[in-house]
Amino acid sequence: MEKARIPFFKKADLDASIGVFFDGFSKVIVAIAILAGTFGLDSGTIFGTMMPGMVLTVVVLNGGLWLYYRGIAAKRNDPNLTAIPAGLQAGRMFIWLYSIMLPVFLSTGNAELAFKTGVLAHLVGGIVFIIGAFVVPLVLKIVPAGALFGSLAGGAMAFLIMQSMNGVLKMPLVGWLSLIVLFVIYLGKVETKLPAALIAIVIGSAVAWISGVMGFGAVQESLSSLSFYIPHPTLGIFDGEVVSSMIPFLPIIIVFSLNEVITGIQAVEQARECGDTFFTNTKPLVLCGLASVVGACFGNPLAVGLYWGYPGWKKMESGTGYHLGIVVLYALVGLTGLSAIINAFIPEAVVLPILVFVGISSYSQAFEVVDRKYFPAVIMASLPVVMDFIVDNMREGALPGFMAFDPGSAFVGLLVGCVFVFIIDNNWKNASITNLAALGLTGIGMIHSPGILGTETYAPDMGFVQVYVVLTIAFFVMHVMKFNRKERKTQ
Repeated sequence: MEKARIPFFKKADLDASIGVFFDGFSKVIVAIAILAGTFGLDSGTIFGTMMPGMVLTVVVLNGGLWLYYRGIAAKRNDPNLTAIPAGLQAGRMFIWLYSIMLPVFLSTGNAELAFKTGVLAHLVGGIVFIIGAFVVPLVLKIVPAGALFGSLAGGAMAFLIMQSMNGVLKMPLVGWLSLIVLFVIYLGKVETKLPAALIAIVIGSAVAWISGVMGFGAVQESLSSLSFYIPHPTLGIFDGEVVSSMIPFLPIIIVFSLNEVITGIQAVEQARECGDTFFTNTKPLVLCGLASVVGACFGNPLAVGLYWGYPGWKKMESGTGYHLGIVVLYALVGLTGLSAIINAFIPEAVVLPILVFVGISSYSQAFEVVDRKYFPAVIMASLPVVMDFIVDNMREGALPGFMAFDPGSAFVGLLVGCVFVFIIDNNWKNASITNLAALGLTGIGMIHSPGILGTETYAPDMGFVQVYVVLTIAFFVMHVMKFNRKERKTQ
């Protein structure tokens, strides 16, 4: 048989490179916003240390996978082989930020210590990931799925959903609107060429600039970060103080790293279900762990892993070269300071809905993979983490965003539930009516106000007044346009 020429890069690889890059980079934008906005971490550490370290992680991961899958293609004499996608993982990235780095920062007030603790957690997580590639099948036999996924669900509820909702609700016109856009695309099954997270970020940022929430001062300041950065070792993560602050979080690091190994195995299974039964788990997973270890040694706290979505890239006829394209794109934004300028245009409240969605997906997963009879075990296993989060934040003013739902919370819960049911059903008319009802209740002070109309404490949250007006009109227009309407079965 004549030996086929395996292309370095083909036309379909360009679409895959851009798609996978923006999927991962939207998470980087979130991380930068949190580190700069919540932690107050200096730009030198973010753009001079973390971003070059992240690029090195991508070089090891995606560059390594490019060589690995290219080798398989050559061995099989298959120039059309599609590589399994991989990149920055939302789950562990945000758990590291919120359940490890944030508690360290809140207890010490030291952003640099919190950052280094997260980097060390990433390194340890990478080692666990490598070990997990070999032992996870045994772990799944020993630890009941209800206990494992229940604990993960608790972490998702506390650190991804609740913590992020605090930031979303502090700027409802921007945050809540971005959340609705994201969920309309995901839950409403709207097909888009661009990643849903990117669309939500662009729309939310546009609203923020139009409404005057954002100013050009941050943009001018970001220009000072333009330079050329190279990765450099971050040996400070091995200091005794950093190690001591990381050790209490070992259970979280181990559990969530092993969970992402399971996710990686599922990504490979997706490829096998497409007929590519020759793909194996161990080597790609080990490469993911190795990339984390190397990146952490150069200051990167952002975890990586294999992605789902292989059927889509295979259908697009992507090859192995798109992994090389991903490396080039990350190098462009990560080694030049360009990410600082991009981030200066985006408020934190716009990116937090992505964490909320990731948290909801992770929480839902526990009930999708566990037998119904074990649901009580899942719920009980999730409670300790949630309760710990509540206790840690019981002090007055720790979660100011939650106050937006405090007045009339029962009504708010009913209205929010209705809106999301109607989004899932693509029932834009009822979604519009529900937001109009919410606007009316806000106007009379039943929700989003300390007191009702006519009392001294009447003070409706104008952010929610504005967002309900926008959503009432937007959903009505979507109804008139019959936007993304689907055939609905008669119940």
